[in-house]
Amino acid sequence: MRILKNSLYCAPVLLALGVQPAVAFDCAKAQSPVEKAICADQKLKAADDAMAAAYSSLRGTLGAAERKGLAASQRKWIKSREDICGYQEGAERSSCILDRTEERRRLFLAEPASGPGTGSRMVPIFVQQDPDPYRFDIDYALIHFAAPKSPGENLFNAEVDKMVKDAPVKRQDEPAPEGMNYASYAAMDITYASPKFLSAKVEGWENTGGAHGNGGTSALNIDLARGVVLKADDLFDDKGLAALKTDCVAQIAVQKKARNDGQDFDPANDPNYQESTVADILKSLDAWSFWQDKALVTFNAYAIGSYAEGAYECEFPMAKVKSLAKAGAPLPE
Repeated sequence: MRILKNSLYCAPVLLALGVQPAVAFDCAKAQSPVEKAICADQKLKAADDAMAAAYSSLRGTLGAAERKGLAASQRKWIKSREDICGYQEGAERSSCILDRTEERRRLFLAEPASGPGTGSRMVPIFVQQDPDPYRFDIDYALIHFAAPKSPGENLFNAEVDKMVKDAPVKRQDEPAPEGMNYASYAAMDITYASPKFLSAKVEGWENTGGAHGNGGTSALNIDLARGVVLKADDLFDDKGLAALKTDCVAQIAVQKKARNDGQDFDPANDPNYQESTVADILKSLDAWSFWQDKALVTFNAYAIGSYAEGAYECEFPMAKVKSLAKAGAPLPE
C-alpha cells in the first residue's frame, strides 16, 4: 500500500511508542479561532483534555530525544487542525475540531474507531523530519503491532513498514522553490479492528514543489485470520459490485449537483467524470474504509472531478454491504 499524498533534526526520527495526566489547555491564553471554540464548548474542551492526557501518557514513556520528535509532530498537528478547522464557522467548525481531536487521541492510544480491537497491543509510530531547502518536512503518524505474532499481524506491520520506507527522507537534488518547503504528511486511523479483520485509513498530502500540493486517502484492509490483504473479489461478486456501483453513481450525482450551485449533473458534459472509473475504484479495496456500521469509498481529487472539486465519497450502511457480499465474507461484525 502506497500512501497517497495529495526544532531541526539532521536525520529523520522514528518513534515506537507504548502507553499517564497532561497539563490542561489554558483557556486564559486562547487566541486562535480553534482555541476559542474549544474553550467555549464543554464537549470540545473535554475532547481536547482527553487528547492532551493521551499525549502526556506517551511522553512520559520517552527519552529526551524521542520527546523532541513527539513534540514536533504535535506542533505540526496543532497547526494542521487550525488550518483545516479554523476557517469554518459554527457547527461545521465544532464538528471538524471534535473529529480531528478524537482521531488524534485514538492515535496516541492506538485505539480503533469501532470494533472490539484485535486483542493484541498496537502502538503509534512517528516519522519526523524538519525541512531545509533540500529536505522534506515529514510528519508521518502511523500505527503497528507492538509484538506481532500471527501472520496477519506480521503482514499489517510489513505494510506499515513500506509506508515508513516510502517517506522521502533523502536530500533532494534541487532546492524547493523560494518561499516553499517540500512536504510529506501521513496520518493513520484504525477505523475498525477485531481479531479477524482490521481496516486502516491513511490520509496523506505531499508537496514536491509544484503549483500546489496533492493529497488523498488510501486504505489497508487485512484479513487477520488468514493473513492476507483483502481484495474486492474476496467480498463481492460481480452482481454485488454492480449494485454498489448503481448506488454510488447516484450518490456522486447528488454531490456533483451540490458543488455546481445546484445544477443537475450531466455526465456527458463533465470531461473529468467517467462512470467506468467509479466501477474501477469500487473494485479496489485501497479505496475502502470500514467501520462497524458502514463502509466508505473515497474518490480522491482528479479521479472523477477536477482538483478544485476535491474528493468524492460513497457511503454504504454495513447492513447493505453485508446484503451484497458473498456468504462468509470477512466483514465487520
